[in-house]
Amino acid sequence: MENRFDITDEHRQVIGKEFVRREQQVTRALLLEYADLMGTTHPIYLDPEAARARGHRDIIAMPTFLIAEASWPLVPPEIPFVGGGLNAGYDCAFYLDVYPGDTLTYSTCIADLYEKTGRSGTMHFVIRETTVTNQRHETVALIRNPFILRW
Repeated sequence: MENRFDITDEHRQVIGKEFVRREQQVTRALLLEYADLMGTTHPIYLDPEAARARGHRDIIAMPTFLIAEASWPLVPPEIPFVGGGLNAGYDCAFYLDVYPGDTLTYSTCIADLYEKTGRSGTMHFVIRETTVTNQRHETVALIRNPFILRW
């Protein structure tokens, strides 16, 4: 009988396959709300005139805005997830600023899936990778997120 905690060939079949694709219309109100929630006082995130004075055409999105928007769903339905887990951080590359009026597309896949044995037993690592592009099909950011699951 198969141990339900093993990563199977069926699970590995999701590697490289997009499981989330969604668009987001970026508005000034959305960016200002996020900046307020984060408690920033930096003017390039809050004040269009201050942002223009620093070479931007408008306020810009805080980089963490993209991370927050790329976080869900955690895994595709083919991977069992019963609630236990640990976010193991983010590895992000930000290429372009995001402005009000941009339309972003978030495309998420599982980049890797593997097991490691630690002191507490077997840990199951799921590496999510989200590519964020704008309406001009330019890559805005690449976000890799290792997550440790307990199945």
